[in-house]
Amino acid sequence: MTTPSPNPNAPRILVVEDHPLIAELIETRLRIEGLQPTKALGGLEAIQRMDSEWFDLVVLDIMMPDVDGYQVLAHIRANERTRHVPVMFLTARSSVEDVERALRMGADHYMTKPFSGAELVRTVKLLLAERKLCPAGAPDGVAPVKPAES
Repeated sequence: MTTPSPNPNAPRILVVEDHPLIAELIETRLRIEGLQPTKALGGLEAIQRMDSEWFDLVVLDIMMPDVDGYQVLAHIRANERTRHVPVMFLTARSSVEDVERALRMGADHYMTKPFSGAELVRTVKLLLAERKLCPAGAPDGVAPVKPAES
């Protein structure tokens, strides 16, 4: 199977995963779906990329050796330019406390490993669709309502 050539208008996804094989698996699956994934093999690299590039969505692991996923999420939410970018955790951590902490901090979704590639793609596409309905420029992430015509 060949990977389709990247569409320059396709949504850009930052995949933050410190295990190279898992990162490659996620990247390949998203690329096959016509998206533009970019890997960051650690939290520090993710922060540097978020500060210098634009992404439409972030898929984020929690347990990483340099900067953990919670710290990356906090950085994304604290930055005016990136605070509205959807972030989904994809992690082996499955406790209720971890899920609640992530959602309290502003994660848009939480998925545990092992994961289904099809479920990952569905969730990414759903989060991207929600973002289109709720543009980043709207206050508090609320889409402006078009007045009804009389």
